[in-house]
Amino acid sequence: MVSCVIIGMMVLGLVASHANAITCTEAISTLMPCKDYLIGKSNFVSVPCCTGASALNGKVKTKPELKSMCECLKQAAAALHVIPERAKSLPGICKITTPVPIDPNADCNK
Repeated sequence: MVSCVIIGMMVLGLVASHANAITCTEAISTLMPCKDYLIGKSNFVSVPCCTGASALNGKVKTKPELKSMCECLKQAAAALHVIPERAKSLPGICKITTPVPIDPNADCNK
């Protein structure tokens, strides 16, 4: 229930202000199957998590989209108390290369 409230608040505050290939809301929704792994409730990454991460990876292409998505995921990671080491391990576990980190400590200007 707390997750739903946090996600609801993030949806209101983080929806991209310009037309992106994917909105912040959609990105967070796409990665929700990863939540239990990212916050330490599970030691395993699910197939739906990797499917979502892979799908998100394919939708963000331009530099402004990358920056917007980085900011979105950075704020979501902080709000959900994502364990940075787990976020960093996700691309390797899912066998994908991500241009946008899922890390509360990410520098989105790079």
